[in-house]
Amino acid sequence: MKIRTRLSLQFILLTAGIFTAALFFIYNQFEQHVENEFFTLLESKARMTAQMILRHEEDLRPIAATESGSKLNLPTATNITIYNADTRPVFTLNTVSQQIPSNQLSMIWEKGSCRFFNDGLSAFGTVMQSESGRNYLVISEDKPDYSKLAKLQNILLISFFIAIAAIAAGGWFYAGQALNPVSRIVKEVESILPADLSRRLQSDEQHDELSHLIDTFNQLLDRIEHAFQMQRSFISNVSHELKNPLAAMDAQIQLATNKTRSNEEYMKVFGSLREDVQGMSETAGKLLQLASVYADTDNKIFTRVRLDELLYQTKQQLLKSQPNYVVRIEMNDLPSDEDLLCTDGNEPLLRIALLNLFDNGCKFSPDHSVYVNMVFLETGGTQIRIKNLSGIPESDQKRIFEPFFRSTIHARQKGSGIGLSLVTSILKLHRSKIKLDTDADQETCFVVTFPAFQQSSTLN
Repeated sequence: MKIRTRLSLQFILLTAGIFTAALFFIYNQFEQHVENEFFTLLESKARMTAQMILRHEEDLRPIAATESGSKLNLPTATNITIYNADTRPVFTLNTVSQQIPSNQLSMIWEKGSCRFFNDGLSAFGTVMQSESGRNYLVISEDKPDYSKLAKLQNILLISFFIAIAAIAAGGWFYAGQALNPVSRIVKEVESILPADLSRRLQSDEQHDELSHLIDTFNQLLDRIEHAFQMQRSFISNVSHELKNPLAAMDAQIQLATNKTRSNEEYMKVFGSLREDVQGMSETAGKLLQLASVYADTDNKIFTRVRLDELLYQTKQQLLKSQPNYVVRIEMNDLPSDEDLLCTDGNEPLLRIALLNLFDNGCKFSPDHSVYVNMVFLETGGTQIRIKNLSGIPESDQKRIFEPFFRSTIHARQKGSGIGLSLVTSILKLHRSKIKLDTDADQETCFVVTFPAFQQSSTLN
């Protein structure tokens, strides 16, 4: 069912329910008004008749059951009866009317006046006093006239169906008007092709929910366009990173096979080929690590990770492969609470991130050393500062975290340019932040901030 149809039906049902309740209220109130008006009329008849009859109180006597009583042969639907203190009728307009039950008469004596129903007739009973001080019970009966209610019922039914028809037409029209902007948005989105992701939806600047939806779509398109650009750049850079060493390896092999060479020359070629293969292997490994960060993130287990132990483990792992590197770790004012040393994380991924930061710091530092300082924040969380003695030009600082980007002053150093991008992706997964604090001429410092330990076990 389309939204317009569903909204129209919901609007009709809601309005019809409210309108029906209003009509029932009107009908009920009018019914009560007719009933009160009718009983008021019965009371008036009873009192007027009793005043007239009780003026001749001396002529009143109990009416026998076989006595015809009044000579007025009125319809059985109307009757006025007067009872004496012994609850015996002393006056009646119509003797063929249904007798009033004795328990009903007793209730009227007790209450003084009462409304009730007797054999389909509405009745009003009251106690009145004659001029001599005697009490008499007067009961007026009649059949109510509900013709006005029937007319009102017909009017309300006709009004209901006319109103529902008008509501249905209005609901359909206004639902269409309300959904026109949505239809426009859908058409604009459908017209945006992958070849032209620079297009954006036009906002009407109404600052309503639809404007917010348009802004959300545009932000999504920004991310999609950025992802496409990153994909194109990624493919281009990967091709370049793999093509260059392959071309160099091919050239060396061709040069070596052109003529017979000495063992020393062959060993030199093999050594160069081995370096190229290692470089390609390192690039492929980091690409696989980068892909694994985003692969099946919901199933990555987060546990309690001690950051101080992680720093020393990462240092040992780096020195095994690069024994000439120096990593100096400094920790001041260690907290007594062990949880303050911890964060929620996936330990293998965090080790990869720190290993890349340590390796980059040592690789590009003139003395192949890096200084690591661990600070505990008063607001909660831990900050790790990784510093070396190599600066980064200001023009390169904004792009330092982009995949495959390499600073101009480090272009001669071997590397793939993937390390910092991998670090950023891992830290983002851990809701951690990294920023660059550098002096273009003297030193570079990466500041990593980890959130406080929250005792969570899985990635949410």
